[in-house]
This record gives sequence, C-alpha cells and structure tokens, in this order.
Amino acid sequence: MTIARAGLLAIAVAALAFVLACDAPEVDPRAAEAAVTVAAYETTTCSTRAVRALARQVTDEVRCLLPGALVEIAEQDGIDFTSGAVVPYLSPDARADLLAVAAAAVAGGRGVRLSSVYRTVVQQYLVRRWFELGRCDVAAAARPGRSNHESGRAVDLAEPDLWIDAMAAHGWMHDVPGDDVHFDHPATADHRGADVLAFQRLWNRNQPDDPIDEDGEYSDATAARIARAPAAGFAIGASCVDDEGL
Repeated sequence: MTIARAGLLAIAVAALAFVLACDAPEVDPRAAEAAVTVAAYETTTCSTRAVRALARQVTDEVRCLLPGALVEIAEQDGIDFTSGAVVPYLSPDARADLLAVAAAAVAGGRGVRLSSVYRTVVQQYLVRRWFELGRCDVAAAARPGRSNHESGRAVDLAEPDLWIDAMAAHGWMHDVPGDDVHFDHPATADHRGADVLAFQRLWNRNQPDDPIDEDGEYSDATAARIARAPAAGFAIGASCVDDEGL
C-alpha cells in the first residue's frame, strides 16, 4: 500500500468514526444515576451514604405516616456526626435525653460523636448484607425491620466507652452483646416496621405494575424490591411532601 493510499484510508476511518459518534444516542446522566440499585452497594462500599437519598425519602414517608414520631437532631454544641451517612432523626424523648448527655459533655469539655442515628430499612438491608457477607467489620446486624435504629430509639457512638454512665443516667441502655457502639432508649415507643411500610408505599407509588403488600412486614418480596430500588431515590417521593417540605 502506498503512503497516499494509507493516508486516504486513515481519513476514511476517522470520518466513519465521527459519523457513528454523532449518531450515537446521548446518555442522560440522571438516567444512569437512577439505574444504580441498592444491591450494587452490597459489595462496593461500606457506607450507607450511598443510599442516603433513598433513605431520606423513606424517612419522610415515615414522618407522613406518624407525624411527630421523628424529630430532627442537628450538629450543635456537644453533638457531632462522624460522616455524611447519618440520617439525623430520633424520637422526641430519645432526642431530649441525648441532648441532656451532650450538655453534660460540653460542660466537661467534650462532645458526643454519632456514627449512626435513625436508620431506614434500606440502610439496614445493606448493613445486614455486609454482616452476612463478612464485610465492613460489621459486628452485629439485626434483620431489616427489627433494628431499634428503625424506630428512632437507638444511636451508635464513635467513642462508646466514654459515655456509658452518662447515657445510662439519661435512659440510654448499653446492653447489646457484641455491639459495643450501640445504645438503646427503651422508653421510646417502638415503631419498627413503619419504615418497611414507608418503603412499600414508595415502591408501589413508583412501580404500579409490580406492586407488593403494604403490610409493614419485611418479606422476601420486600427485600427483592429494596435490592432493585434506585439508590438515588424514586421519582415520586413521600406522600405528604410538597415543594416546601414536610
């Protein structure tokens, strides 16, 4: 092949590639994000921050179902979050007692560092899967739908040994074997299952052709839908949320 013919061939190949590139459909980045499911994070991360957007939708739906059952807790004097994965809600009584511990902590020149507060069934699904797979150093994980985190009456502390006595003095128990970071507030009403129902309602609202029972029970059918749910959240969110929020 002469140099001239080789040059013409190279030009033709480049032109064809340009035409094909122009004809290729554009990829909507929002569609790509929506295609990432919760199950994709079973083996690719150790942070529930990956599903935080979906978890917030579930939280909002719980607040629609049970007005007043969850109240926000903000980072403030004596309260710090260790990561962006924290969903900052607790029951009103649990929040009040935690703030009392934080006030004592500030007086002593310290702060209470929270690694987990409210946890929806979506997050608990991942934590449980990491536990089952032996990943992420998860020491213990309740079956989704059964964790006290799902009632807003549990927290995980980054430095638990510092606060056992102070937490106990304000109604927080530290008695789950093998889960040293975990504290429960047993005086708080038990709303476990509300987050499961919230997810089921969100799923049916967005997937009317593939409905599941709205019974608040964590079944194999619900687990399968959580695995397939978009980590970035559903197109249609909580039932009582408008443009200005709850």
